[in-house]
Amino acid sequence: MIKLLRGEFIRLFKSKIFWLGTIFMFCSAAFTIYSRWMTMQKFPDYYSSPDGILLSGSEFIGIVIAVVMGIFIGTDYSHGTIRNKLVVGHSRVKMYFSNLIICIVASLLMYFAWLVAVAGGAVLGFTRNFEMSAGNIAAEILISVFASSAMSAVFLLISMLVTSRSTGVVTVMILSLVMFISALMISARLNESEYFDAYDYVITDSAGNTFEIHEDMQKNPYYLEGTKRKIYEILYDVLPNCQVRQLAIGDGLTDNMKFFPLYSVSIIIVATAAGVLLFRRKDLK
Repeated sequence: MIKLLRGEFIRLFKSKIFWLGTIFMFCSAAFTIYSRWMTMQKFPDYYSSPDGILLSGSEFIGIVIAVVMGIFIGTDYSHGTIRNKLVVGHSRVKMYFSNLIICIVASLLMYFAWLVAVAGGAVLGFTRNFEMSAGNIAAEILISVFASSAMSAVFLLISMLVTSRSTGVVTVMILSLVMFISALMISARLNESEYFDAYDYVITDSAGNTFEIHEDMQKNPYYLEGTKRKIYEILYDVLPNCQVRQLAIGDGLTDNMKFFPLYSVSIIIVATAAGVLLFRRKDLK
């Protein structure tokens, strides 16, 4: 296992796609900070706390992970490396777990590149001071780490079962986009107000006559209630992509967030168990 991991880490740090992903995350954060700084120059009263930027990186890391992992794992199949590992005596279980460790480490390194860029921007004065305490920042970053690891486990499950590199990359990319969009949709539905506020407005007809119209408070048809709302709330807390969405748009830690790492670990365990079982039965010829 140690030899297997050593070889995989060497291959990871020689991988161009990994370094491109890391550079992309760093540059994306730097560009976001620069854009906020430019806005502050034009509008001095514009408020620009780096808290939201710091945590928003975990929303985008899923897409980057999907691309990097799809290509990295797919290369093992396209080059016949997986079969060679079996020939020299490595078990499928060890191969799967070594890839899981590599992919989680790769995802966290890319995410940390985002954090370094945001922290650097704050230190250099491109953004204002952090509002959250150091303890809350550390806690939310830890939640993001677990969520990113859970997404890595899910993407690895697919990548290890699809022998075609191109098909694997496309599949995990589509899944990452579906996860990203679903988090936005679930968030939007749960944040719908229960009622539309009452309001008045004036209209003028063709003859120049004006009429004042009053609209009473009305029930919002898109507001979720009952069992459907409970299901959305469960998904919003359990799914890692929804967890990072809450961190990015939230105002700090909430009571339900203390369970987020537990949910992420559960997803890692389930995805890994399923991946190992299916990979052991997969025909690699």
